[in-house]
Amino acid sequence: MRMAMLPAAIAVLSVSPPTVNAAEDLESRINRPEKRTLEPRAMATRQAATIADQQAALEGSPERMQWLEQDIEEKRAESAARPAKSWLDRIEIAGLIEVEAQDASSYEGDRESDITLATAELGIAAQINAWVNVGISFLYEQDETDLEIDVASITLSNPEVTPIFVTAGQLYVPFGSYETNLVSAPLTLDIGETRQTTLEVGFVADSFSASAYLFNGDRKINGENQIGTWGATLGYAYEESDLLVTLGAGYISDLGDSDSLQEITNEDRVETLDTAIAAGLDVTGYSVAPSTRTGGWTINAAAEFGRFNLIGEYLSATDDFAPQSLAFEEAGAKPSAWNIEADVEFDLMGRESVAAIAYQGTREALALELPQERWLIGWSVEVYRQTSLSLEWAYDRDYDRAEGGTGETASTLTAQLAVEF
Repeated sequence: MRMAMLPAAIAVLSVSPPTVNAAEDLESRINRPEKRTLEPRAMATRQAATIADQQAALEGSPERMQWLEQDIEEKRAESAARPAKSWLDRIEIAGLIEVEAQDASSYEGDRESDITLATAELGIAAQINAWVNVGISFLYEQDETDLEIDVASITLSNPEVTPIFVTAGQLYVPFGSYETNLVSAPLTLDIGETRQTTLEVGFVADSFSASAYLFNGDRKINGENQIGTWGATLGYAYEESDLLVTLGAGYISDLGDSDSLQEITNEDRVETLDTAIAAGLDVTGYSVAPSTRTGGWTINAAAEFGRFNLIGEYLSATDDFAPQSLAFEEAGAKPSAWNIEADVEFDLMGRESVAAIAYQGTREALALELPQERWLIGWSVEVYRQTSLSLEWAYDRDYDRAEGGTGETASTLTAQLAVEF
């Protein structure tokens, strides 16, 4: 389970100009989305155009990033009311720390428990002038990610002059939504999340947003080191009274360039070659570099009405991968995943609280070590200002033995204490 946070903040800041509307006051993280939980209705108070603008900026980002953006946007709104005295007044800083305690059982019946610093992220964003936004975030995840630059980008945008924006830098490409009010990232993110150094061009007009992007992926097709992977996304936001609906769809020309798939497909091709050599087979003409791209597509929808929230997302490859790159039952795999989630907000002893339940699943994703089915139940409460306590129980079912799995079940209980600043 990976947590991300600043990238989202940076993404939205790059596309959106400073706004006087306060954003929701919760940590949403890149892979640990749950903070939207504390003040999820804040977004519903915005105009549809603003919602569409943020949807365009946050598409493809982990929840932690989305939280960061919301927090920096709120700080900008506060500083906008004060006259700028120096260049420092154009800079906003936000951070997120998440500490988690877990007790988990494996498919083999073993139990493990640990306390970890799941996320430590610091984001810095600056409005250089009316046209230029920049952002950078630093991320550390214990046992997962060494301290690194998570996102760094430059955005050219001025909605008062044109609906078109341009973003360049290392960012999460707008493929997938990955929205959730639970601690764990949805299984769709485990397949589709893609961070690359990218050039993106898009527009936000009324309730609609769209963009196209391209980059030089980590999977070198036929060994060529060239810009060859591209994608596009389309979003729509509708708000009326107590109802907010968002819709999104996306395509990427090579799903194999996602953060998880690019590493696994490259490793599998090398392992296939090593196995063939060890068996004394003729490997003439075999290359560890893939020869074709395998595209991916996704659709997502969310609706907020009153204190209730519904989320749905589906993501899939467009075709089978080569068996040497990603296999399932001795053939090429066509991985897919979905997430269906329902949330309700309520007050608990005067504290903002959210309860959530989700059903998730995958198909032909055994090589990615993902479960075939997952049920989750979670609850989050704002114990102090900008401080939340979350509990989550996840129940997984592995692929059947006939498909190469164990056919067993596993469960994980997680408690998380998160502070944004």
